[in-house]
Amino acid sequence: MHVSSAPNQMRFRFSTRGLTPAQRLPAWYQVFCRSASRRYCQALDASCHADMQIWTFGPGEAAHASDVHVRVQWTTLTHGIETQRARELLSDGSDDLVLTIQQANGTAVSQCGREVIAGAGAGVLTSNADVSAMAFGGPAKFVSIALSRRMIMALAPGAEDAIARPMHLDSAVLPLLVNYLGIHDDQSAVQSPDVARTVSLHIHELCALAIGASRDAAELARGRGLRQARLQMLKDDIAKNLTRGPVSAADLARRHRVTPRYVHKLFESEGVSLSHFVRAQRLALVHRNLTNPNLAGRTIGTLAFEAGYSDLSTFNHDFRRHYGVTPSALRAAANGAGKAGPW
Repeated sequence: MHVSSAPNQMRFRFSTRGLTPAQRLPAWYQVFCRSASRRYCQALDASCHADMQIWTFGPGEAAHASDVHVRVQWTTLTHGIETQRARELLSDGSDDLVLTIQQANGTAVSQCGREVIAGAGAGVLTSNADVSAMAFGGPAKFVSIALSRRMIMALAPGAEDAIARPMHLDSAVLPLLVNYLGIHDDQSAVQSPDVARTVSLHIHELCALAIGASRDAAELARGRGLRQARLQMLKDDIAKNLTRGPVSAADLARRHRVTPRYVHKLFESEGVSLSHFVRAQRLALVHRNLTNPNLAGRTIGTLAFEAGYSDLSTFNHDFRRHYGVTPSALRAAANGAGKAGPW
């Protein structure tokens, strides 16, 4: 198990690979004690392996003391398992609501006298305050988010009615939520307690939207959590397609099913235009490549064109204005040899 921590948060990874069959379940149970929901687990196949990554805001077990605590658990299974939050486990005092989103294959959930099957791409809400059972019939991949019941109930007063009822979840929000979680999966992206609290708040708002937030809370969430999630998805899209040529609001809007004007508004909300953001990303890419010794043999022009620039003079002007140094001078300084390298 690998554990890392930062102010107001803790993250750890766990894998059963490398453990003997006799060691797997005891070790796995210890991990579940620190996960989104403390549960007993039973593998349906002795060769089953699990890989888990868990992060929490509100360090260690103290996470439940904060109204904005959140625990995120990513799990990949090679074979089926059954898990149970048995009555004796309720003594841990957690009354969190847990939203589980199936990324691959499905799960059968039983709680509060209800039984439901959530397929790939669907979500299901459960409660840590009540006994429950979950069964994964085969290989699976899912993410579970433990949320403050008090906060979710304030944002979505009907949340308890959504327990074990996946049809009540807004499936349009779920991909945005998963993407937002993935963005902050890197500990370096959440460096301070204030940022951690803001991210946790956004996650609660997005989950409340998926569950069915009240009108006022939904408007608030769309103005904060949902906006941030959409904006980050656009930024990720730009980063992935930066080397493929022009980036337009129309293309982004079509891929993300929004209007071009909305794309512009999202970037303007951060005090930057879409074109300025794209230009900064292209320049940052060239900057990284110029200081990469493995690319010392590539010409500056080639690096600029590969980053999406179509005119070398424009690139040179933008680069010097942005970094206060010419590309050749930067490369020379990075090489430490006083030579600019190939153009």
